[in-house]
Amino acid sequence: MPGVTAQVDLGFDEKEIRAALEHMAASEAFRGSPQLVSFLRYVIEERLRGAQDRIKGYTIAVEALGRGEDFDPQTDPIVRVEATRLRRALNRYYENGGKHDPVVIELPLGSYVPMFRRGPVQPPPAVVELPPLATASSLEVPPRVAPARPDTWRRVAAALALLIAGAVVHAGYTHFGAVRQNVSPASVALASLGDPRPMSTYPLVYVGAFQADADSAAQPAADRLRAKLRDALGRFDELQVMSGAAPNNERMRLAAADPSIPGYYALSARMSGANGTVNLNVLLTDVADGRVVYTRNFRMHHGATDRDLIDDEIVREVAVTLAQPYGIIHARERAEQLSTPSADSRYRCLLDYYDYFRTFDPTAHGRVRDCLERAVAADPGFAAGHSALAEIILQEHRRQLNVRPDDGPALDRALASARRAVEIKPGSAHGHQALMDVLFLRGDHALALEAGEKALSLNPYNPTILASANTVRPAWHDFFLFLAAYLDGDQRAAASHAAQISSPTFTLGLLARTLVAVQQGRFEAARRKFERLADLNPGWRDAEREARKVFPSERVHRRVVADLAKATGGLGQ
Repeated sequence: MPGVTAQVDLGFDEKEIRAALEHMAASEAFRGSPQLVSFLRYVIEERLRGAQDRIKGYTIAVEALGRGEDFDPQTDPIVRVEATRLRRALNRYYENGGKHDPVVIELPLGSYVPMFRRGPVQPPPAVVELPPLATASSLEVPPRVAPARPDTWRRVAAALALLIAGAVVHAGYTHFGAVRQNVSPASVALASLGDPRPMSTYPLVYVGAFQADADSAAQPAADRLRAKLRDALGRFDELQVMSGAAPNNERMRLAAADPSIPGYYALSARMSGANGTVNLNVLLTDVADGRVVYTRNFRMHHGATDRDLIDDEIVREVAVTLAQPYGIIHARERAEQLSTPSADSRYRCLLDYYDYFRTFDPTAHGRVRDCLERAVAADPGFAAGHSALAEIILQEHRRQLNVRPDDGPALDRALASARRAVEIKPGSAHGHQALMDVLFLRGDHALALEAGEKALSLNPYNPTILASANTVRPAWHDFFLFLAAYLDGDQRAAASHAAQISSPTFTLGLLARTLVAVQQGRFEAARRKFERLADLNPGWRDAEREARKVFPSERVHRRVVADLAKATGGLGQ
């Protein structure tokens, strides 16, 4: 079909797409928003003409939104604002009257070029108890996340607000989870696997029975808790989740399997009551050898009225302790993978990637980047690899690490990787988080905010509980807790969080300790810490410029630069 790109040619014709547009324009979601319809109509027609290169902020403003030819997208945010409204209107439309449309129109984050895909021709089937793979999208109702302790929550919320609202963004702040994907045929062909059988790239958790002893009335509560925990685990990246107990022959099969296969785990629980209390014992075992990996006992009052809140607290603690990138399962798998020469190169790359963001060791950056680049080249459908690569490339921009002269601009390459991750897995929270980081550093704050909101909706656990969970926290998390306290004027809390950053190579940790020394009036100590910071990253010798890269917010930037001037001058003025 002349003038139509390959994306449109995949089973569509212009009449189908225009019919879908007109049906949408007449819907309740769009009937009262002629400007959104005009926006959408313009970008679709340009796309159908094969003129997507003309779909820019300027042309949309002038030709669809009625702005004059002197329109300046740097000073007038109308296109970004309307694009955000349009995406939300599209979401509302497809969640309601348009959910069964044969053609689905999307406006991807980070772009104004519309995409088209086939919609379901029949209503989706109801969720059954034992689906082959539990994912966030296949479960009935996402669990309500209980608030953390007030003091902790205030700090975390403040740090998160700084990140999302635009005061500060740091690549790798929170690695949001996502629903799982099946192993692609290309991934099986990776030479480093050594085993031609299709296999899971990630550890797998069977969520088995949660049994209530003797008291049959408690079984519905145990079943409800199991469903919530299954959903929570399914939201984390790099983890496969299966609903139901491991098959009887699984242990024998795993014993004979290639040791490079990531671990298979069985999660179960038993609920019992005695003396007015309810005891819940949660158990995680290794399916291959039956060894206990994790056990936790919770005690609740039998007459507790807010059982949903109690359930959510249990789910939050167990899910994050086990499933987050720095939790028990991945820590155990890292030890196994390091000792296995034939380990899956993709999962090994991701483990090294998360380890880099724990230590910020500059010598590891280039190795991790090269590993991820090889992995996505061998398996182009490796969505988690694209997300991780985007964040690693951002470190070139932020820290000037391992810059290769023949590479293009870091922000452009990072954007391409983040977009690719979201295209492959639209339900990937990590992909949307990477896209948020890139868009923010490119100055597109409205789109960055939208991507961050999407990431939060896909996995509400990591950003809300890392501060209170009994797990190993990466250095960047303590930095953001420090930053929230620093800006809030709480010197004691700021000093406490800065002291928790133990990595000697994490530049933001040195920055935090420099600022704490300034707050405490120890200017000579601040000068020495700043010199160490500048030795690790010479960019900090131009503090005004380097701080601008780290803190786009003018208010935060001025505050940090003013305090650093006291350190570099050593005068406290």
